[in-house]
Amino acid sequence: MSFVIDTDLFHLDIKEADEKHFFCKGDMSRLTVYVPSGTRFDVGDFQPWFRNVIREALRREAKLIFPERLKQWSVRTGLKYNRLAIKSTSSKWGSYSSLGNINLSLYLLLLPSRFIDYTMCHELCHSREMNHGPRFWALLNSFIEGNATLYRREMNKIVRTWYDESDPRYLLITNK
Repeated sequence: MSFVIDTDLFHLDIKEADEKHFFCKGDMSRLTVYVPSGTRFDVGDFQPWFRNVIREALRREAKLIFPERLKQWSVRTGLKYNRLAIKSTSSKWGSYSSLGNINLSLYLLLLPSRFIDYTMCHELCHSREMNHGPRFWALLNSFIEGNATLYRREMNKIVRTWYDESDPRYLLITNK
């Protein structure tokens, strides 16, 4: 059994090993989890437990990466926010509240960083336009070189590929 999540900001590798116990090597941005040879991933409570292990690795890394990156986007765009929360939401990549709070999905780390940046910029633009009207898209495009539609389509295509190919990332996000 081998499974890899490999983006420019996060790497998680799951490998079988001739050991009796689970163990990890590496740091949070480049982590390898070793599982005992012959581990059955389809039995008992293993899948929910393992999904939680991966989710927590993503959460820890997101807490290291997202705050500084969002702060840089805020400075770059001049758009303000109040607070950042990192959630395990699977229905949205991010949201912006009327109180100026931004929520970002830790699952963004499953995507290349340009989509994290796109999502952060998208949510910051809601500080000026709380809808998805033409002025919102014009503002967003002004910060990401006119690529809003392209990035949105690419993100959707990637996630559809995960679904179509029964990629474990899709199962992680959907909790199935």
